[in-house]
Amino acid sequence: MESRSLQGRLRRRHEREKRNMMIVLFVFALILGLWLWYYFVYTRTPEHALRALSDACGRHDTAAVLDGVDFDRVLSRAYDDLTDDMLRYDAALTAESKVQYEQFYDVIKPQMLDGLREVIVGYVSSGEWSLPQGASLTKGRQLGIDFERFLERSQIRNMEALGVEKIKVSGDAADAQIAIRDRVTETPFSLRVQMERGEGGRWRIIRMDNYKLYLDTLAPRQNKDIADYIAATHDLVAEYNEKLAGMQSRFSSIAGSAKGRFAGKVAATLSSLIEDEVVPTLKERQARLDAVAVPKGAAYLANLRHASTDLSIAAWTHYLKGIATGENMEYNTAETLLKQEMEIELRIIDIIHHNTVSQALPEIP
Repeated sequence: MESRSLQGRLRRRHEREKRNMMIVLFVFALILGLWLWYYFVYTRTPEHALRALSDACGRHDTAAVLDGVDFDRVLSRAYDDLTDDMLRYDAALTAESKVQYEQFYDVIKPQMLDGLREVIVGYVSSGEWSLPQGASLTKGRQLGIDFERFLERSQIRNMEALGVEKIKVSGDAADAQIAIRDRVTETPFSLRVQMERGEGGRWRIIRMDNYKLYLDTLAPRQNKDIADYIAATHDLVAEYNEKLAGMQSRFSSIAGSAKGRFAGKVAATLSSLIEDEVVPTLKERQARLDAVAVPKGAAYLANLRHASTDLSIAAWTHYLKGIATGENMEYNTAETLLKQEMEIELRIIDIIHHNTVSQALPEIP
């Protein structure tokens, strides 16, 4: 009796061990299968390539981003779309001048693409948007175009990727839809990108198919916000422009009569003009501008005005120091700051002109 009971217990234990072993083998086979699927199937899919690209951007892995995007082809197509869109919005251009501008954009295209690539790679590596520096031809207006304004009109600095919506694979090509959003206007958009499978099954983005539609989707929203902001600040800006122009005229008249020799009464008069009138007026104008509600799409214009004011105050402050010390370094610094201010003012004028023209055009569907 006791022997049969022991045999039963041993048999049941053996059956449990057998079941446990089967469970372990099943789990192992499942993990192995998932591992094989991930490394030999999923990692060779365009979806994985897009997620890996997003992760690479997050950890500032420039090499991985360059590996996942064919920047030569992506930027070339985007440049053509952007310049075509820019010409469409300028109703003042004749057919002949449009052709001339098209030729101009074609001539400077290689240098502009180098500048765009430098800016994007710099952003990936640092997380900060910086303009080309050093000997780059896209620095400032060396190519006859304001690169900073061009970059702003590309909208890439405000483009935020939210996730992959869907992907359709056809052989070595894939059509992917990526949910993106414009950070400024909070406008959502489905960006279509084309991908291509290359050596080793590696997928890369080779172009954006509906980038021009993205630009046209944002344009009406931004133009309305900018138009509203311009209207809300028109009288204020006109009032202070007149005041500051009068002060500038007085400064030039006094400085001109002194023939560059600022001493005694002349120095005191100029110092008083700067310290008691010009700088306080600039600060007062900016304070009133800051009190105006800025629509989301006009934030860039409002920021430019603030930057222009800061540069102007800094320039006048260095003029003040120059008058007090007689050091040429202070005057040179002031002149440099005024040139930077003028670049921003030209950018502001371009935005206002562009907006005025855009309001006269029919809204692009």
